[in-house]
Amino acid sequence: MNLSTLASPSPGPRTLGEILRRQAADHPGTEFLVFPDNRWTYADFDAWVDRLACGLTARGIGRGSKVAIMLPNCPEFVGLWFACARIGAVEVPVNVNLRGQLLGHVLRQSEAAMVVAGQANMDDIGAALADMPGLATVISVGEGAFPSAFDTLSTANFTELENVEGAPPEVALSPDDPAAIIFTSGTTGPSKGAVLSHTYFWWFGERCCQLRGMAQDECLYTCLPLFHANAQALTVMPALLRGRTAVLDTQFTASGFWDRLRDFGATQFNYIGGMIPILMKQPPSAGDRDHRVRLAMGAAAPHTQWQAFEDRFGLRIMECYGQTEDCAVTANPVDDVRIGSIGKPLWGYEMQVVDDDGRVLPDGETGEFVVRPQEPGILMKGYYGMPEETLSVFENLWFHTGDFGWRDADGYFYFVDRKKDALRRRGENISAWEVELAINEHPAILESAVYAVPSDVGEDEVMVAAILRDGQNLTEADLIEHCQTRLAYFAVPRFVSFRADLPRTPTHRIEKYKLRREGVTPDTWDREAAGIVLRR
Repeated sequence: MNLSTLASPSPGPRTLGEILRRQAADHPGTEFLVFPDNRWTYADFDAWVDRLACGLTARGIGRGSKVAIMLPNCPEFVGLWFACARIGAVEVPVNVNLRGQLLGHVLRQSEAAMVVAGQANMDDIGAALADMPGLATVISVGEGAFPSAFDTLSTANFTELENVEGAPPEVALSPDDPAAIIFTSGTTGPSKGAVLSHTYFWWFGERCCQLRGMAQDECLYTCLPLFHANAQALTVMPALLRGRTAVLDTQFTASGFWDRLRDFGATQFNYIGGMIPILMKQPPSAGDRDHRVRLAMGAAAPHTQWQAFEDRFGLRIMECYGQTEDCAVTANPVDDVRIGSIGKPLWGYEMQVVDDDGRVLPDGETGEFVVRPQEPGILMKGYYGMPEETLSVFENLWFHTGDFGWRDADGYFYFVDRKKDALRRRGENISAWEVELAINEHPAILESAVYAVPSDVGEDEVMVAAILRDGQNLTEADLIEHCQTRLAYFAVPRFVSFRADLPRTPTHRIEKYKLRREGVTPDTWDREAAGIVLRR
């Protein structure tokens, strides 16, 4: 598979509402969306989206209006997404775990005119209402009273929104029009809302179809949340563009994962890196290969478990690389795989490795990944309401990913670490990500975070905070011994802290800046104080 050659896209519409309309006409009785408790054919879903679009219009939502959707994986989420797209409104997915200032920031920064949320989130939304003059309407999914904080707003139950009959207004849309504002995780500062066009979703859905080789009976499964770009662009969109079925599960459960895939009839699923070691630590069972799954597509697959995962579960891994701003810009195709690599740039992208001054580095040298599109609309349009941040990330007309890595002589790229997570000890560069991979191989370790703390002699010392699996015991000295068999001596952590949990963002990413700020405390175990001398 030649990823650098721009493949001919499928003909037809490129705005989301039009794509759905066409597929409903071509595949009316085919199942489009499957949830744990209900199913939707293309025709039924398209008709429902029309009613929702009418309901939004009746409440003042139109072209350019921002609609915040604060829901778990459910039909109402997908219905609102496409109803907004049909009338030119902009969906703003909101993580259901957001609270307080973070929630207020997303709603305020996006200039949401309407919020649609479950009853469980109503009090949190009410507490975040200050300084949001643009918010006019709150819609509740589920029965229950509205908090008094909403007395000055228009409120309604979702059933009132979905039962407005008639035809939605005809809106002349361009594929370049914004379809969504999806917020980044905000691990280093306030979350930024990436503005994504209709083309963005069409493009990645189309390219995903070509990468995955969509068969006639394909059933794409994800348990990743719809409030992130992955589930929308890499599961729902490829299923839609080929008239196939998308399964949107509500959560990841390691013990029942393969049972759910088998019950849903899934043939492919999307992963994030942490899922693979968790699944590998489950006891082997007869159900490991009792499924129809042939392909897993995702990012950050541990290279030390890649082949073992494929062999155990009888499938192939397709490793990709991307972010909300660019979704997926490289892939490691299964017919030309290089384990440990994130692959080569996909059709429509250029990718380079540069130094701090933006100069291209030779193959084999580590620097920052920068990306440039060759087609309009396939990168974010910018950060909504943040022009300075937008200009900064597009320095020298390349999108700066903030990720470190390198390229080999054959054009394959390799991820090393987030730029902000890089360490340097005694003149040696260390990848926190690679140290975490080695630590997480220990059967007693559930999860770890490696980060820099100041050294008495300059540069950094390596520290790890780790969570043990239930019922497991491990001493700090034993963990150091484990590391010595897998890491260069200079990358072996000096400081170890076993914890019950780690600080996280609402998207469950580890907040390493909090760990770095906490640093070494009086109860932190110190390898040097324990008298352990590393082997060289």
